[in-house]
Amino acid sequence: MKKLFSVCIVFLLISGCGTLDSKTILIDAGDSKEKVIEIMGTPYDRQFDGQKEAWQYCVSGAGFGYNDHKVIWFVNRKVTGITSYRTTRSGCTGAVKSIKWEDAPDYTVEIRER
Repeated sequence: MKKLFSVCIVFLLISGCGTLDSKTILIDAGDSKEKVIEIMGTPYDRQFDGQKEAWQYCVSGAGFGYNDHKVIWFVNRKVTGITSYRTTRSGCTGAVKSIKWEDAPDYTVEIRER
């Protein structure tokens, strides 16, 4: 029993708490903010600029020595992309980056004449 407990502890230390990949894989371009909340929950950080929004999520201790961060980008309340980054700071507090809007995935607005 003691050996099994030790093996479990080592496995948890190696694998960490898991990344956000299993959730973000369920999000597609064009999904609504409501669907993202359904899948991901409330964001750790939210920033916006006009009709553009960026929601950040973080899992502390996702792997050995790092935190997993995901930025979900929106334009007009619809997902336009997801980007990822890792930090080595202890915990998510203070490790979330300020959004740089030039890093947002490109999108095209098509204007048609009638």
